[in-house]
Amino acid sequence: MKRTLYTFITTEQRGFFSRMFRVLLMPFYGLYRLIVFIRNYCYNVGIFEQQKLPCVVISIGNIVVGGTGKTPTVATIAKVLQNNKTNVAILLRGYKRKRDNEITIVSDGKNLLCSREESGDEANMLAHQLSNIPIIVGKRRYLAGEVAISKFNSEVLILDDGFQHRKLARDLDILTIDATQPYGTGSLLPIGTLREPKSSIKRADFILLTRTDAKDINIERLKTELNQLAPNTPILESIHKPTSLYQLNRANVNSTMPLNYLSEKRLLAVCAIGNPKAFVKTLEKHNPVKVELIAYPDHHVYSESDIQQIQHQMIQSEAEWIVTTQKDEQKLASLNTNLPILVLAIELVITEGEKDLLDKLQICQKAKTISQ
Repeated sequence: MKRTLYTFITTEQRGFFSRMFRVLLMPFYGLYRLIVFIRNYCYNVGIFEQQKLPCVVISIGNIVVGGTGKTPTVATIAKVLQNNKTNVAILLRGYKRKRDNEITIVSDGKNLLCSREESGDEANMLAHQLSNIPIIVGKRRYLAGEVAISKFNSEVLILDDGFQHRKLARDLDILTIDATQPYGTGSLLPIGTLREPKSSIKRADFILLTRTDAKDINIERLKTELNQLAPNTPILESIHKPTSLYQLNRANVNSTMPLNYLSEKRLLAVCAIGNPKAFVKTLEKHNPVKVELIAYPDHHVYSESDIQQIQHQMIQSEAEWIVTTQKDEQKLASLNTNLPILVLAIELVITEGEKDLLDKLQICQKAKTISQ
């Protein structure tokens, strides 16, 4: 059922029954649109008050359900701030984790302090990727921020997936937009993948276009559209750059392979991320013979039956290697499978506008210092 709904809202399912299902959902679509409008209006005019923390808060989010590159953006900006000698911490919701009403310190910057089940996928991935950067999860991001300030003396907090979390005031709103599918399916939930109408884009302080190096996209035309939706909002460009390739469960045992190892290989891509087709396109840049895809819903927890399905598909497609993402790595590793699985590590690189962003971050930090 879950996979059926996933393919439905991403418009991968078409036909008479899909059209009828959308008709049945139209009243819920209208209700959702009304709720989003009222909520945003109440925040815009001050009916709903925002909670303010005594440090700089940077929100990174999107208006589409699924993968636009939010979490890689969080990692990149965290490292940029760290390189500028700033005490930075990352706050996440911890989607689908156990005990989600609690504030949990996932990492103190040196040690991993809880399991993936207790932290959620993104927090666990960031904790493995980043050092000397505390990572905290909690439904109430204000309380998580207080923990970061009191325990780690954080000067800047990065709010992952924070565009809709308007309860917490922020000094900078960065909106990530996937250049390959900027508005998702173009329709609001529950009949499409938009969390908010496109008009909400004007709320952003910066727009960060991701995957701008993809084929068959017109960046200038997209920028023109965005300038009409959000006049005078700076637009940055970025790419998802593969950085390493290594065998599952052997990341630290000299198992790193050159990226061109994928060339002339038959691959089976396996992932449970928001934009699986983008992962396939990334693999195709390395000239494999063929890439087949098994895509599970975002945040899917793999089971033994999934492993059997993956093994069956690998045999059917005569694939030499299975390739997965860092977000899926720990979930697959926990099953102790002997399948030949490679993990492709990716980082987000800002290719245009990084100086403008850094200048704005410094202005925010100075303004916060003066106000205190």
